[in-house]
Amino acid sequence: MSVLDDFKGASIIGKIALILLLVASFCVCIAFTCTGWGGEDAYSVSQKTYWGLWRRCVDTNVVSPCVNLDGTPNDWWAYTQAGSCFGFFGTLVACTLMILYVFVGKCKKNGEMAIAAGIICIVTGILFLIACIVFGVKWNKYYDDVYVAGILTVDRYLSYAFGFAVVGALLEIVSGVLCIIEAKKGGGTGASG
Repeated sequence: MSVLDDFKGASIIGKIALILLLVASFCVCIAFTCTGWGGEDAYSVSQKTYWGLWRRCVDTNVVSPCVNLDGTPNDWWAYTQAGSCFGFFGTLVACTLMILYVFVGKCKKNGEMAIAAGIICIVTGILFLIACIVFGVKWNKYYDDVYVAGILTVDRYLSYAFGFAVVGALLEIVSGVLCIIEAKKGGGTGASG
């Protein structure tokens, strides 16, 4: 049986859960590795700063190194990093389980795999979503725009990797619910191998 036949033989809910998990994995990988969670434009020195989970980089039109942010003593930043790690690894593990569930003959119709994937998705997706919320709230609270004499000198904003993180976390949670529904319905695959 080919990969396409295996996919065609999977239930609709199983297919949707797998596709959403693949998209979630893509979003989470981008969010986890890029320096685009928050941005900062300093107008007084014409400089842009990009904040990621693990480093802060400055664009000054010359080659400049990034500063590592791992091991920060800041509790909310450390939780954002930890919650993102749970989301990152949870998405990859659940995606692997669902790939096995849909494409590997011995794993088809194994509801325990789908339930495991679903529980992993829901738990780690919620932890990741909380990390995103913490970052979004604290970024605005501690990194407000800076005004000097009524003139905006530093504009701070949430950026693209933060958006990917939120989308990835939400898709992970939805995928988890679909995986559990799939296991409870006994969807498995309709084709015999």
